[in-house]
Amino acid sequence: MDRVGGRPRDPGNDVAILDAALDLLIEDGFGGASIEAIAKRAGVAKMTVYRRWKSKEDLFLAALEHARPPEGANAESIGELVVTVARLLSQNRFRMLMARVVGASVDHPNLVGAYVERYLRPRLSGLAELARDAVGKGEFPEGTDPAVIEDVFAGAIGFVLLRGEVAEAEIAGRLRGMLRHLGRREDLHLG
Repeated sequence: MDRVGGRPRDPGNDVAILDAALDLLIEDGFGGASIEAIAKRAGVAKMTVYRRWKSKEDLFLAALEHARPPEGANAESIGELVVTVARLLSQNRFRMLMARVVGASVDHPNLVGAYVERYLRPRLSGLAELARDAVGKGEFPEGTDPAVIEDVFAGAIGFVLLRGEVAEAEIAGRLRGMLRHLGRREDLHLG
């Protein structure tokens, strides 16, 4: 809907609101973060938030999308994916955010379901494609189930979320080690 009259919206407010929503989601969880607290943290009026998002769920989905790594971070190979995943999981803020999202699945299944559909499922599809390509290129033994490669990455993410702070090099090393145990050939790739 086009705006008619009135002051134009300040795009800086959008960023401030989304950043505040992420901060409070990490600090207090979905149930503990209120629109009022988000507005206060962002330095805007509650109505500024409500004009942009219909509900707290919509705001948090937008905030999670705002937290996504830049598009350039998309991996084009399993080796690049190892580096990308290790870098992301070594960031304390990202681990805390993902732990809050997973924790919200019990009390706020609609939010987590929407997150899975909008954010996670497309990335898992990309991972599945990378796994199929790697098997097709001979990086893994013939007959390797690409779903097992996906499970290795999902398991690594869960491991790091449960374990807490882990260095990027350790995460990358563990991922590479698990992939070697699946039969990944070291001489066919970099990373």
